[in-house]
Amino acid sequence: MRNFLRLRPVRHILVTSAVVLLACAAVFALQLAEFGRARAALEGFGPQTTATVTGSAEDSATVRFAVPGRPDVSATVGLDSTPPANGSRVPVRYDPADPSRAVIPGATPLVTADRASTYATVTVVAALAVLLVTGFLLLTRFVRPARAAVRSTVPVRRVKLQRGLLTRSWLETDGATPRWIPVYFSPTLIGLPSPAKVEVLGDLRQDRHVAVRVAGEVLYPAGATRMAEPRGRRTDNPAGPDEERSAAAVRPVPLRHQFRTDLPVLAVAPVAGVFWALVDGSGFTGWLVVTVLIAAFGFWWAALRGSDPS
Repeated sequence: MRNFLRLRPVRHILVTSAVVLLACAAVFALQLAEFGRARAALEGFGPQTTATVTGSAEDSATVRFAVPGRPDVSATVGLDSTPPANGSRVPVRYDPADPSRAVIPGATPLVTADRASTYATVTVVAALAVLLVTGFLLLTRFVRPARAAVRSTVPVRRVKLQRGLLTRSWLETDGATPRWIPVYFSPTLIGLPSPAKVEVLGDLRQDRHVAVRVAGEVLYPAGATRMAEPRGRRTDNPAGPDEERSAAAVRPVPLRHQFRTDLPVLAVAPVAGVFWALVDGSGFTGWLVVTVLIAAFGFWWAALRGSDPS
């Protein structure tokens, strides 16, 4: 286990997984507090009856309803939804001690409580999904390939493919039936000649995930081996590394540099947050929640896919 924890891609995945879990925990705590405030605003409401809408504004409605032992009562209810039409009949709950405190469907405390509980549930499900997916991928992409025996030695070419905001490294095999193996980044890839002989750990024709060994270093798969060339803007390694590439191939690349190169993946997060806030009507809180979650998941997704910082 310690040997796996020393691997750069494993640390990258674990760090980004922790970022997602921390983001989920922060959002969960925020929504729990929001739910508590909404529930507190609903304390004291008891009887339910039917009210008539006597007036409405952009974010409120005035309703009139009968209260046992008292004249009819009017109450103005703040809304977080479209107000009902004047003259319509709606269910209403009120505070017996102060009937002017009332709520109808779409009232702000009800919508806030429902939204907060939904967001909290989603973050819990998302956190569990991250744990399950991360554990499964660590098993299939690191543990199993590392235990496989060397089945063949093949010539490969290292190619970088940029698709959208993500760049990945692939090893393209030479032969009648070429294969494309996505691999997690290692500085060794920068100085890899084209072609270069590598040892394949596993069966390249049958196994979905195979690792390769280059000069004693194991490069782990960042996805399934493909029989068709992956799409994207392609950059090939030169036939032989120059002095600059040879120096870069032995220079460590810290994770902070990896995070900087992954920043473009997060560009969609605030845009998606604005879209969600408009659709859901959750305002700044909804924008912040969605932006934080998508940004954290963007880091995690780039790590799982094996982003290339070179």
